[in-house]
Amino acid sequence: MLEDIKKELLNNPEKLKEVLEHFGYCNIVIRPTYMQFGRDEESSKKSIVIKLENNNWLYVHDYARNIQTDIFSYITNQRKVEFVDVLNEIKNVLHIQDYIGHFQKKGIFGGFYEKIRQRNTIQSKIYDEKILDEFQFYPNIRFLKDHISLDAQQYFGIRYDVESQGIVIPIRNEYGQLIGVKERFNYEISDGALKYFYSYPGRCSTTLFGYAQNYQYLVENTVFVGEAEKFVMQCYSYGYRNAVALMSGSLSVQQARLLVELHPTKVIFLHDQGYELDNIKRNVEVLRHYSKFTEFEIGYWDWTKSYYAPKVSASDMGKEKFEYIINNEILILGDDKDEEEL
Repeated sequence: MLEDIKKELLNNPEKLKEVLEHFGYCNIVIRPTYMQFGRDEESSKKSIVIKLENNNWLYVHDYARNIQTDIFSYITNQRKVEFVDVLNEIKNVLHIQDYIGHFQKKGIFGGFYEKIRQRNTIQSKIYDEKILDEFQFYPNIRFLKDHISLDAQQYFGIRYDVESQGIVIPIRNEYGQLIGVKERFNYEISDGALKYFYSYPGRCSTTLFGYAQNYQYLVENTVFVGEAEKFVMQCYSYGYRNAVALMSGSLSVQQARLLVELHPTKVIFLHDQGYELDNIKRNVEVLRHYSKFTEFEIGYWDWTKSYYAPKVSASDMGKEKFEYIINNEILILGDDKDEEEL
């Protein structure tokens, strides 16, 4: 989890200083309980502060620009770099080959609690990026017709499998590492027949599709949670980067923890039409269990407010309809009436 990386940096402020210097921050001074630095050589060293105590989210306070956000989001937005670029530099500074293996081996919590954590941790295989060379980097008309722009296809690394005639979707974990490859047959499939398959299987329940690619737009924001990968790519095409997908209908414990780490203001479940309310309630309960010490609103798409085709996604019908749904058909949980409906 990303919280493990933050703890490692907080415990090693000299390493955090190296990361900041790599991205051009200057005049860095480390104090016993905080560190301060400037945006460049001419900036005051007092303009930006990171507390080294009671700061588990690793917030950066940029007083000159009135910005308060976590270290990853701050660097990606201010230096116009990708989230994965920041993670890779941290990996270099901490001399880590693999994030997952490093923290599992180290045992962040230690003792009895570490044994419990390991027992409940599902490991994912990390694939070499070279396996994607098996596929052609071609844009796809089927996805384009399905409201997934060429820009979105390129950004999420959509490729094509000539042999199977499948549209290739790389699956990445929260660190941006490749944990699976999913394909969608590029031809009409009869109802009930298999549309998707994994050419390289992965444990999708351990991550959220779009988490690494959209991280800086998810932190301290409304987070839209859909079912399928195309939901995230459609949202990207509509100009909404604050979206992730479960890659199923159920929210896992690992996925709930990832959502809580974002410190969101709202989490909105946008399950496909027809998804049972009892299952939505189960997802809400899982999320609430892991957000007891944080405050954010939880809502869901009430697709009963209008007529929709069976199993349609909120993002399947174009940008205008998607915006209508998120502005008019979302129930925020909290009052008795909403709880009774769930």
